[in-house]
Amino acid sequence: MKRQTAMALAAVFAMSVAGTALAAPANPFVDVPAKHWSYDAVTKLAQAGVVSGYGDGTYKGDRTMTRYEMATIIAKAMANSEKADAETQKTIDALAAEYGAELNNLGVRVDNLEKKVGNVKFSGEIRARYEHAELKNSGVKGSNMGQTMRARLNVNAQINEDWAFTGRFSGEEDVRASGTDSDAEMDHLYLTGKAGVFDVTAGRFDAVPAYGIALDDYVEGAMVSFGNKLRVDLFAGNQEYTSDPGQDDLYIANLGYAFSDKLNAKGAYFHIDSQDGEKVKLYEVGLDYQFNPNVNLSGVYLKSDTDEHDKGFFTQLSYKGSDVEHAGSFGVWANYRDLEKNTVLSSTLDTGILDDDEGGKGYEIGFDYVLKKNILWTTSYTDLEGTINKKDKGEFFRSEIEFFF
Repeated sequence: MKRQTAMALAAVFAMSVAGTALAAPANPFVDVPAKHWSYDAVTKLAQAGVVSGYGDGTYKGDRTMTRYEMATIIAKAMANSEKADAETQKTIDALAAEYGAELNNLGVRVDNLEKKVGNVKFSGEIRARYEHAELKNSGVKGSNMGQTMRARLNVNAQINEDWAFTGRFSGEEDVRASGTDSDAEMDHLYLTGKAGVFDVTAGRFDAVPAYGIALDDYVEGAMVSFGNKLRVDLFAGNQEYTSDPGQDDLYIANLGYAFSDKLNAKGAYFHIDSQDGEKVKLYEVGLDYQFNPNVNLSGVYLKSDTDEHDKGFFTQLSYKGSDVEHAGSFGVWANYRDLEKNTVLSSTLDTGILDDDEGGKGYEIGFDYVLKKNILWTTSYTDLEGTINKKDKGEFFRSEIEFFF
C-alpha cells in the first residue's frame, strides 16, 4: 500500500478521532513543506500522535509503507476509537480485522474489536486421555484402563455492555469400549451480568467454592457475587450429590479474603438437601501463600455434620504453572490428602480408584507442559488407601493431551 493512500485513511482517523480543535502546529517534518498537498493532514496526524516520522526529522511520504507500519497507525487510531463517529469506527474495525496478525505481533489486543465486529465467539478443546488404575481392594487385585476422547465447543455471545451468554457442548467417549459407552451434553448454559453492585451468574455453570476440594463440578442455579478484597459468592440451586435419580438442592456461601498480595484465605459453607431426605452441612476452609512468583503452598480443612467419616485435610505445593499461550511453560505439583467419604461432594480429586463409600488417603504428583502454543500435556500419579479399610489400596496413572482452538 502506498504511503499516500495510507495517510489518506489515517487522516480520516485523526480528524474524526482526535477532533479538529487543534492549535496550528509547527512544521513537524523537513520534507513536507507548508505548500505540499498533504501538509495539513500530516501535521494533524503528527500532533494527534498517529505518525511520528523518522529520527532524522523526515517523513518520507514517497516510500512504500509496510504492513507493520500500517498496523502501527491502526493501533493508534484504535486507542482513540471511542471518540470516532460511527462511520469512522466501522472503518477502523474493518482495518483492524484485516491487520489482526500484525497488531497481535505489535502487542495490541483486539478483544474489544472482536466484540464490535461480531458479538458471537466460538472456541473449543479436544482432549485425548489415557488412564490406568491398579486396585488392591481387601486383598483382591485387579486393573482398569481407560482411553477416552473428549471434544468441547464453546460459544460466547455479548448481549450488551453488561450481559453475556455462554454455552458449552461437551461429548466424551471411551474409545476402548463398544459404541454405546459415550456421553454428550450441554454442560454449560448460563448468563453473566451486572445488577447494581452485584455480579450475577444464572444457569448451568462450573462451581469451584473455596479450593475446589469438596466441589469442582457444574451446578444449576443462580449466584450473586460482590466485594473486592473480601469476595462473597452466594449460590442457590442443585447438583447431583447422591446416586438417586434427580438432583439435590444445594446452597453455598463462599468467601475469599486477601490479607496481602501473598496470603489468601478462602472458605465455603455447603448445605445439601438430598433426594433421599438426607440433609448435610459441610465446611471447607483454607489458606494459601505465594512464597515467590513460582512457589505456592495451600492447606485446606473440611468438616461435615454427619455422624462419621466427616473430616478431611488437603495440602499442595505447586511450582510455576503452564500457560497455553506460551510454548515451553510448565507447572509441577505434589499434594497429600486425607479425605473421608462425607467431605467430598463432586470433585476431580475423586479418581474412582477406591469405592465411593471409602474415601481416600495418600498423595499425588503431577506436571503439565505446553508442547506448542495451545497444546497442553498433563500427567499425574496418585497412590491412595481407604480411610475406612486400610487394606483397600489403589494406584492411579493419568496422561492426557489437550488441543485448544
